[in-house]
Amino acid sequence: MEPRKLTKEDIDKVRNIEGFPIGTDEDIIALSDAPYYTACPNPFIEEFIKENGTPYDEATDDYHREPFAADVSEGKNDPIYTAHTYHTKVPHKAIMQYIQHYTNPGDIVFDGFAGTGIFQEIALNITKLLRKL
Repeated sequence: MEPRKLTKEDIDKVRNIEGFPIGTDEDIIALSDAPYYTACPNPFIEEFIKENGTPYDEATDDYHREPFAADVSEGKNDPIYTAHTYHTKVPHKAIMQYIQHYTNPGDIVFDGFAGTGIFQEIALNITKLLRKL
């Protein structure tokens, strides 16, 4: 998807979704980097998934992963962890192990909670690392 400007018409499409932010349309537009990030429910998500996702087909799906059964013990002294304060954050090195275990290169990684953005940062860093290999 190409970058685009979030418009008031785009915002109107998602304005009635529960959890829509309190703020002016101008502030939402200023804080957004459409279509990749919007400071409101993303009106481009369906288009993004159609363009980048693979429809699930039970007949041909061969995805299988054994449950992740390793100890995950990561400290909280990493510079990435301490860079942002957020009361429910998890050390990025712990999350990275789950992403690498349960996904394939090129998979879309969905963070439904979208807290600090660390999940997206980790997925992006894994992608960059794989490209170097």
